[in-house]
Amino acid sequence: MFLAIILFVVIFGFIVLAHEFGHFYTAIKTGTKVEEFGLGLPPRIWGVRKNKVLYSINWVPFGGFVKIHGENEDIKDDKTAFSNKTAAQRSLMVSAGILMNLLTGWVVIMLGFWLSMPPLVTQPELYADNPELIQSKVIVVDVEEGSPAEQAGIIAGDYILGSKDIEIKNTDDLHALLSGQVGRAINFDIERGGELINIDLIPVLDEGEPVIGTWVDRDVKNVHYTWWKVPWLALVETWRLIAVITSAIAGFIYQLFTTASVSTDFTGPVGIVNIATDLLKLGWLKVLQFVAFISINLGLINLIPFPALDGGRLLFIIVEVLRGGKKVSSQIEAATHTIGFMLLILLILVITYRDIVRLF
Repeated sequence: MFLAIILFVVIFGFIVLAHEFGHFYTAIKTGTKVEEFGLGLPPRIWGVRKNKVLYSINWVPFGGFVKIHGENEDIKDDKTAFSNKTAAQRSLMVSAGILMNLLTGWVVIMLGFWLSMPPLVTQPELYADNPELIQSKVIVVDVEEGSPAEQAGIIAGDYILGSKDIEIKNTDDLHALLSGQVGRAINFDIERGGELINIDLIPVLDEGEPVIGTWVDRDVKNVHYTWWKVPWLALVETWRLIAVITSAIAGFIYQLFTTASVSTDFTGPVGIVNIATDLLKLGWLKVLQFVAFISINLGLINLIPFPALDGGRLLFIIVEVLRGGKKVSSQIEAATHTIGFMLLILLILVITYRDIVRLF
């Protein structure tokens, strides 16, 4: 668990710093004064000033921030203030963090493909230069408490190889085997730590679907790509991942506003640490997949037009343009972002509390 916490801090810190560097770089390029670039979150441990920018290291050991002059107030007669830049320049500075997260996701996927990492959302056979060489098994990533799988002794890290003469190479094969077998015992061949064991499982119905209470994934190895195609394939995979995450975020927002509840599919920092613990068992290529997913996910979440998020700040700029250049009062905008930030913190606390309850 300790190593998983360190991994989470490093991954999240890296992704947030990439986001903040986007804001920092575009601010410098547009002639906007940057007051501070912080590693971690306040209170401050140490800082050094260079070229009028304070570079700091802070006590909260993940994330980072960029403090831009005039971002939350109107400062007259100061060309270096954020508030006095054009709408296009301010839009670029606000959206640069989002673009950096998407770019980071693409670069990580590209690096992963060169290291034979399987795609995140696409069947590897569609990208591989030799699909017949791909090795595929179904691995148990997590087991639900009280499920048939837990009662039968299935644990995370087990490979579900098949049943009798039926071989299971992907999740579709597993679903096909479970279909029509609800209430009947199925004898599974399980690989655990290099040893073969047999376990009887009885599928149950959950929302009309036959399940055994496991979160499974397709463990794919020996995926090789044509090296010069990798940048394009990574870009295609990034776009497909953006589409999947956007759909999930839209579903989350719809459920939140229509039912005032949060889907169990969404998790907070505690849940992510728990996921990181499982990923360490599955190898570093899974960790790379996780980095790409979190980076793109963070970028798209920040695009939501909600106060305190980058999308919320973009919304105020759009309103300004629609009003013929007349800005919304800086006091009103600042108060709106403050309220939005408090609501986001409340949502994170609720999700974190639920994640902690799950652990016990």
